[in-house]
Amino acid sequence: MQLTLISKADLTPTVKSYTFEPESELNFEPGQFVMLKQVGAEQKFARAFSIVSEKNSSNIVFIMKHNPEGHVSGFLATAEIGSKIETGSPVGRFVLNPSDTDRVFVATGTGLAPIVSFFNSKNIDTAPHTTLFGVRNEDDIFWADRLPENSLITLSQPSDSWPGLRGRVTAHTEKIISAHPHAAWYLCGNPEMVSEVRAQLIAAGVDKTAIHFEIY
Repeated sequence: MQLTLISKADLTPTVKSYTFEPESELNFEPGQFVMLKQVGAEQKFARAFSIVSEKNSSNIVFIMKHNPEGHVSGFLATAEIGSKIETGSPVGRFVLNPSDTDRVFVATGTGLAPIVSFFNSKNIDTAPHTTLFGVRNEDDIFWADRLPENSLITLSQPSDSWPGLRGRVTAHTEKIISAHPHAAWYLCGNPEMVSEVRAQLIAAGVDKTAIHFEIY
């Protein structure tokens, strides 16, 4: 299926958002991803990107860390509105479990994409939820207005004037574990973060089946 680029925006100096109109309806569950590639390119060039949009949305949104050499992100950064890109079918098991009684979302960088898709979906309100979002500094914060009011943002390299949490997300997970002992955890971000937070959760006695993750 082809997607037509209808808008794009700079969210931070390094992260961009892209909105597309699909040529036909793209059925997906919030949290899933697709493989994107330039039209006509070999499949080996396809790259995985989580869908940000809400379910049944007429437009499809992605966020990407800009890489000038990237087959997809590099192409889209300079592509004109109306340009097309190819997508595969939505896949992935990083989806909400409707039986959750409490949820904690932990994301770093563009790992926020599927989490925002969760927030956009109506079934997010079936259970209480807390969000911990980590980036490097103030310039890297994006979509704070799309996060629930009780969300926590932590910066690993903040300026002296930053009033919020400091340090990597791993510096704050133990406190959240204590406050949410029966929560299902949804982790999305770089491999190091996911591995470290998962290890913290297991060491604290969180059941492995309650830990869901997607690595970027």
